[in-house]
Amino acid sequence: MNITKSTKEQDILKLGEPCKKCGKCCSYGSGFVLENEIPRIAAFLKTKNEDFINDFLEETEIFHTKVFKVKSFKKQDKPYGPCMFLDNNLCKIHAVKPLHCRIGNCSKHGDDLHAWFITNYCLNIYDPESVRQYHSYVETGGRVLPGAELKDLFPDKHMLKRILSYKRFK
Repeated sequence: MNITKSTKEQDILKLGEPCKKCGKCCSYGSGFVLENEIPRIAAFLKTKNEDFINDFLEETEIFHTKVFKVKSFKKQDKPYGPCMFLDNNLCKIHAVKPLHCRIGNCSKHGDDLHAWFITNYCLNIYDPESVRQYHSYVETGGRVLPGAELKDLFPDKHMLKRILSYKRFK
């Protein structure tokens, strides 16, 4: 299957192979958590949404869009480490794990699935700064899915030019 920006989530979920419980994907970092996933995961952990956010998540930014990421146990002198929900190569929240974790495994489609996620959940075409950061990502070799090229997202070339030249800020 050819993954595009408009591939439906139900089809994306079929492409992310079932977890092999090897711990490899989760040993070097953690996944992103969408805001609408917080109540489900917090309920599973029998905690309040606010406590879940404070205790288990860190806020980060992709393409000028705020996203949450599960905290990792950073290894000394390394920018990475295992996800805090990884225990003996098993995910403590496997039954309710976030979309990014469900699709971001070691499948042959892994890179495209990650590109689909950040394009659909982090890129905000209504935020000029998000568009500029996405443009930088593309120009520096970031993976771009069919339908996620700037020419596809902005048929109005004049508007795109204004955004990229900082003539449009809002």
